[in-house]
Amino acid sequence: MKNLRYGKPYQQRKDFSDLDEDIKYTLERLELFFTKYNHINIQEFFEAPNVVFIDNKYPDIKYFLSRNAIKTYTTYKNQREDENPEKQHDDIKQSVVFIGKFCIRNNIEMQNYINHKSGYIPSWVNHYRQRQINPYSLMELGNFEKTLYNLTEEEKDIYVKNLCEKVESYKVRYHNSPKTKAFVKQSTEKIKEFVKQYLQNKKNSDNIYNV
Repeated sequence: MKNLRYGKPYQQRKDFSDLDEDIKYTLERLELFFTKYNHINIQEFFEAPNVVFIDNKYPDIKYFLSRNAIKTYTTYKNQREDENPEKQHDDIKQSVVFIGKFCIRNNIEMQNYINHKSGYIPSWVNHYRQRQINPYSLMELGNFEKTLYNLTEEEKDIYVKNLCEKVESYKVRYHNSPKTKAFVKQSTEKIKEFVKQYLQNKKNSDNIYNV
């Protein structure tokens, strides 16, 4: 309802007792979809058509089970990524926190994140594909472009097409935005130190139990 009335007043529905069975079935399938692909931002997924297709009528609920809905979401995320970096600070912050949590789970310090692999693909590439990290959050973590350019053409097309096409312009924007650069440096150092201390405390704790 919020996105159907995009930018206009709306009331949240409280009584679902008379919900159409067809719609109910569609919502159940969407619930399974979001459970399987839990990296998708649900709010942005439903907002995407309003942003990508500004003049079009908001689609029927069944649309969101289609491949076109996923393509629209990808386009939406690419558009967000192409915005002025100073408008992306919330995304950058969430991204750096995500990277920190990943490093803790995998027992690595943040300076090793860029070279970490899940299978044969660098972990950060998978994370970017799933839109769990923002490109600007990588700027202070090492030479991520090296692993980017070492991917095969097919891998680039599948995983990081938008980033490959625009990484140089992102770097220019980054270095031309002192506010964003300072924000990324501060956020990265803060989470990096937290991860380092956490892993050190864990190691000390393990050593105590092994005595």
